[in-house]
Amino acid sequence: MEKQVYIDPLNISFARAMEITTYIGLAVMVIFGLLYLVGLSGFVDMKQAIANWNLPVSEFWKEVKGIEIHGYAWFLSNLKGMDCLSMLGICILALAPLLALVAALARAGGQKAYIIFFLIMIAEFVFAIMKPIILPGVGGH
Repeated sequence: MEKQVYIDPLNISFARAMEITTYIGLAVMVIFGLLYLVGLSGFVDMKQAIANWNLPVSEFWKEVKGIEIHGYAWFLSNLKGMDCLSMLGICILALAPLLALVAALARAGGQKAYIIFFLIMIAEFVFAIMKPIILPGVGGH
């Protein structure tokens, strides 16, 4: 006799959003990463990247591109390069929990405790994303 386990629709929404977002992020990362590896144009020349990989970040960027990097805007402003597009997949993966929380919030219905809990978690997640922008130099990178 098989036991039936009840799974709350809220949990199913959270898990499904995580699953879909993860698949999308992985696909973006792998597809554009492979295109970069087979030689399609990238922001960073692969041979230069390999030759300077051992350097600290600030020196790496000076050697490879002759620039100073602050934050992560460098790859968002260079989305024509396959390497930068691949990193977009990493961003999608990092946002998967936030999107799953929003999906779960949408299913919370009139359950006030869940709504408050999800809103707090979403606010915390958004703050963690925005912290380097609004409080540069405080913790983190």
